[in-house]
Amino acid sequence: MDLLEIKCPICKGTLKVNTASGEVVEHINYEPPKASFEDFLNSRKKGVAWDDKLKKAKEEQARRKAEIEMKFKQAKENPETPDLSEPLRTPLDWD
Repeated sequence: MDLLEIKCPICKGTLKVNTASGEVVEHINYEPPKASFEDFLNSRKKGVAWDDKLKKAKEEQARRKAEIEMKFKQAKENPETPDLSEPLRTPLDWD
């Protein structure tokens, strides 16, 4: 008897089908691996690293925002006047 083994993409179980008759001979349920307490603790430790990275990113973003606001304030107080001694060039004049 020739058997065809098919894995279900939904339940991840295995079906063994007789190729001659098309009957399902055997069905094997998928059992996910059991998680251990140590694995859980290790994953929590990795989560702390992500929390630190998120905190650093927020601090960096706040620092950059303050820097941009300071530059904007300085530019607003001391506007630079453009040099209009020579006419402005457009991209069409570049040829």
